[in-house]
Amino acid sequence: MPPPTQQEVFNLVRETVINSVTNFIQNRIDVVPNFQVLDLIIPTERKIRSIVGGMETSLGTTLWEPLAKNLARLNGFEIINENITKPAIMPANLQNTLQIVIEGRNSRDPVYNSIYCHDRIREICQTFINNPIPAFVPAPKGFGVDVWLRKDGINYFFDTKTVQPNIGNLSKYFEQLINWYAFFYSQNPTQNAESRIVFPYNPYEGQDFWLRTKGLGWPLERDNEGWVENQFWNFCSGIPDTYQIIHSAFVSISESGELNERLQAIFYG
Repeated sequence: MPPPTQQEVFNLVRETVINSVTNFIQNRIDVVPNFQVLDLIIPTERKIRSIVGGMETSLGTTLWEPLAKNLARLNGFEIINENITKPAIMPANLQNTLQIVIEGRNSRDPVYNSIYCHDRIREICQTFINNPIPAFVPAPKGFGVDVWLRKDGINYFFDTKTVQPNIGNLSKYFEQLINWYAFFYSQNPTQNAESRIVFPYNPYEGQDFWLRTKGLGWPLERDNEGWVENQFWNFCSGIPDTYQIIHSAFVSISESGELNERLQAIFYG
């Protein structure tokens, strides 16, 4: 099927953003926050900060995830609404391989690039074609997949993250991505998968995201393991400059005032 038009993407983004914010407000409107001493001095401001902070924290699941799925569906992707699973008992050969590639990347050995790490895990999982693993369980917390897409025989795994990660975050992201390959290929050794950690926008406008990120994003390998802004959104939609359309939709919503009444209600009662 042909990719969507810019107007179709704009309309879809607008609708998704409005629904996302509206749903967040509806789920939050009756929540009574725990008392903090600042409630005695600046109760309204403290309430607003709590609400906005909660909205920022939940952006991945409340906005970016549904937006990516809606755009991908419009572009002909199959949306896999399942949780990735892992072997109930991790085979020793697979666990050892995981440990080797993680330690290899952490040691900054250039051999352990994204292609090598992926291929080593997929290769070791070929042993499960004739000796399949008997039982699988849900992936542990922190190793789930936000967006699972499929097209032309390839499974794509994505997770959206904060655009200002620290070194500890980045190490966890790499381990999450590598474990996705282990979990998937252990159950589907003959299939194909690609994984990316996604930074949904670049907070350093006009500057290279990776150059401004702590440790240059290491141990993630840019492009092959981490995508920024349009690398992800263009992939989902199939058209160029998709983030600019997303940005325009946000501006349009702000200028129209469509959410003002609902935001005023939750902020000020």
